[in-house]
Amino acid sequence: MQYAEVLVDVANRRLDQIFHYRVPQSLSLNVGMRVLVPLQHRQVQGIILRRTEVLPAEVKDHTIKDIIGVVEDALAIPEDLLKLALWMAERTICPVAQSLHTVWPLMKGKVEDWVVPLASKEDEDVQTLKFLDPEVYKGFTVLFRARQKALPLSIFLQRSGFTQGKVDELLNQGWLRLESRFTSGIPAGARAHSSEKTDLLEAAEAEEPLNSEGGSENAQRWKLTPEQSEACQVIEKALAKKVHQTILLHGVTGSGKTEVYREVITKVIAQGGTAILLVPEISLTSQVAHYFQHQFGKQVILLHSGLKSGEKLKVWQDILKGQIKLVIGARSAVFAPLPNLRLIILDEEHEGAYKQDENPKYHARDVARKRMEQHQGVVVLGSATPSLESYAAAQTGKIGFTKMEHRVALRPLPPVELVDMREELIKGNRSMFSVALQSKLRSRLENREQSMIFLNRRGYSTFVNCRECGYVVRCQACDVALTYHSHGQVMRCHYCNHEEVPPHVCPECGSWYIRFFGQGTQRVEEELQELFPKAKILRLDWDTTRVQENYSRILTTFRKQEADILVGTQMLAKGLDFPNVTLVGVIAADQLLNMPDFRAKERAFQLLTQVAGRTGRSTKPGEVIIQTYSPKDRAIVLASQHDYPHFFWEEIKYRKERRYPPFTHVIRVILLHEQEERVIKAAHSLTDYLRLGIPESKNGYNDLVILGPAPAILSRLKNKFRWQVSVKGKRLDPLRTFLHQGVQKYAQDSSSQGVQLNIEVDPLSMG
Repeated sequence: MQYAEVLVDVANRRLDQIFHYRVPQSLSLNVGMRVLVPLQHRQVQGIILRRTEVLPAEVKDHTIKDIIGVVEDALAIPEDLLKLALWMAERTICPVAQSLHTVWPLMKGKVEDWVVPLASKEDEDVQTLKFLDPEVYKGFTVLFRARQKALPLSIFLQRSGFTQGKVDELLNQGWLRLESRFTSGIPAGARAHSSEKTDLLEAAEAEEPLNSEGGSENAQRWKLTPEQSEACQVIEKALAKKVHQTILLHGVTGSGKTEVYREVITKVIAQGGTAILLVPEISLTSQVAHYFQHQFGKQVILLHSGLKSGEKLKVWQDILKGQIKLVIGARSAVFAPLPNLRLIILDEEHEGAYKQDENPKYHARDVARKRMEQHQGVVVLGSATPSLESYAAAQTGKIGFTKMEHRVALRPLPPVELVDMREELIKGNRSMFSVALQSKLRSRLENREQSMIFLNRRGYSTFVNCRECGYVVRCQACDVALTYHSHGQVMRCHYCNHEEVPPHVCPECGSWYIRFFGQGTQRVEEELQELFPKAKILRLDWDTTRVQENYSRILTTFRKQEADILVGTQMLAKGLDFPNVTLVGVIAADQLLNMPDFRAKERAFQLLTQVAGRTGRSTKPGEVIIQTYSPKDRAIVLASQHDYPHFFWEEIKYRKERRYPPFTHVIRVILLHEQEERVIKAAHSLTDYLRLGIPESKNGYNDLVILGPAPAILSRLKNKFRWQVSVKGKRLDPLRTFLHQGVQKYAQDSSSQGVQLNIEVDPLSMG
C-alpha cells in the first residue's frame, strides 16, 4: 500500500502539521505535486512531501483517507523550494501554508463545488425540456456554453438564475452532479498564451544604458578599475570553490558596484549557471535592468510583486524551462526557481525593504543564504553603508569581505558642510532653510545645475527637541527618544512603557524654545517655491508616487533636466544617478536620529551617507549641506566625513553595552484587536505566562529579558489597537522554544480569544 505525507494548504496553526493519505493506484504522484485531499468536513489543496509504504506507529490505517486527485495544470514545486518553505516557516514562526504561498506564489485558488451536467445538449431528454420546462433548459444551456461544460456552483447560480433549492432538486432527479475541483486564481486564458511585456521591462529597454560612471555607453564594455577587478576576483574565486559562501562588497557611493555585478554575472552565465540580482524597491528594477538588457537580451527577466497572475505563471514556466539566466527584481524575486542557481546579489543590502512586513516575516538576505547553502553557491551583499550585522560578520571572518574605497575615475566624494540651525535661530533666521543652503541653491539655479533636497518624514514619530541647545527628551532606561502622543498629552517609551509629561522649558538649558519636532516634504516644496518662484520643483514621496507611473515620470523629467530641484524622502537615497546634480541639501537631520528605535543612529548614518552620494557622480563636482540642531552628534559628524568604519566601531560598542543586536536576538509579538482593553489584557496575560516560563536553571535562558508589555509605536492601525511584548536573548533556538511555550499556554487563556498575534524574529524596527 502506498501512502503520502501531505502538507495541507490551510493557514491555521492548529492544522499546521503533516497528514498521511492513501495513494489510489490510479494516481502517479511525485514530491512537490499539488493534490486535493479531504480534511475534516471539507476538501483542501495539499502538497506531496514524501511517498512511503510504512505509516508511523501512532497513525492507524483505518483512519487514513484517500487522496482525491491531482490539481490540474499546476506546476509542481521544486524540492529545494519546498524545503525552503519548511525552513522559512520554522525560522519566522509562521504557518507552513503561508510560507508555501510566499515561496510558490502560483498556489492561489480554492477548492469549491462545480456543477456538472449528466446529459449532453443533444440528448432527447434535454431537448424535451425546451417544451416541458423552459427555465430548466435555459439553465442547462448556461453549462453547455461554459468552456469546461461545467461551472463553479456560485457562478452557475448567478448565471442560471436558479436557487439553491432548485439545484438540489435537479441533483436528486439526476440531471446534475456536484464535483469538487480546485479553482486556480490564475485566469484560464492567461495559461494558454505568452503574456505581454511588463511596463517596467519596456521602460528598461527604452532607457539608454548607463556605464559605471553614470554616463551613456554605446554597446562597449568599460575597463574595470583596479578595485573593481580585485572585487571580481574575490567573488569568482568563491564561485570556483563551489561551496556556500557569503561575501560583503563594501564600496563607497559611485565606486561602480553595478559593474562588478555585471562582470561576475557574465562569468556565471558563461559557465552554464544562473543568477538573481535583487534591488530594494520595484521602482529601481528598470533602472538596474538597463545595465543588463543590452548584454543578455531575452535571458533577463524582471520579476516583482506587480506582475499579474498570468504573467507570473508565464515567467515561472520560462524559468523552469531554462530560458532565463538572470532574474532582476525586488524582495520576492529571491524565490525565482532558476535551475543551476549559482549566485544571488543583494544590492543596497542594508535597506529595510528586504524585510517582509507580513507573514512570513522573512529577510531576503537570510533566504538568499539558505538558497545558496542548498545550491552550494555565493551570496554577494553590496552596499556603501552595510548593515551592522553584515559588517560585524565580515570583521569576525564569518563571511567574506572585499572593499572599494574610491569612486570611478578617482572622483572625490562630495564635501559635506554641517549647518548648526541653533545659530541660524540666534541670527534671526526662522526659515527651515539655512542661509548657506539658500545661497547654494541660488547659485545652482544660475548655473543651470540641479539640486536635491532630502527630508525624512515619518508622521507618527514626533520627538521633543530644544531649538537652542539641541536637547532631546529620551528614556533613561532604554536610551531612545520618547514619542509624543497627542492623546493624553504624554511622552512614552515604546520599549518599557515609561511615561513623562512634556516639559515646558528645556531641562538642559532652561530655554522656552522646546517644541514637538516634525516637518513634511509638502511644506518644504511650498517654501522653496516661495523662495525661488521661477524654479521648476518636483516632489518625490509616498503621496506623489502612489501610482507607479508617477515615479517613473518624475524621475524621467528630472533626468532630462526639465526640473531644477527634486524634493523627496528616503526614495532619494536609493541608487539614483543624475550627472547634473551638484548639490544635496538635508533638512532636519535630527528627525533621523531621534526615532524611538535602537537602530536610529545606524539608519541616520546610512541615509545621510547615501543621499550625500547622489551628487558629484559625473564630471561636475558636488556639495552637500546637512542642517541639524545636533552638529556634534557622532552619526552626523561621521556621515559628513563618509567614515563608515569609524562609525561602525562606535556603534557596535554601544550595541554591546546595551545588549542590542547583533549581540542578542529579539523576538517581538504584536497583539491586535479592535477593542483596546482586550489588547491590553491579552498583552499582560501573555507577559505573565512568559515570566512564569523562565526556568530557575541556566539552560540557555540566563540571559533572557522580557520587554513590555507596551503600546506599539503605531498604537492603532487600520482600526486595530496594537501592543507589543518582546523577548531578548543571546541564542535564537532557545529563545524560539521559550516563546513557543509561553504562547501555547497563553492560547489556552480566555484573554487570547479573538486577539491576533503577529510574531517577528529579529525585527528591523520596534515600530
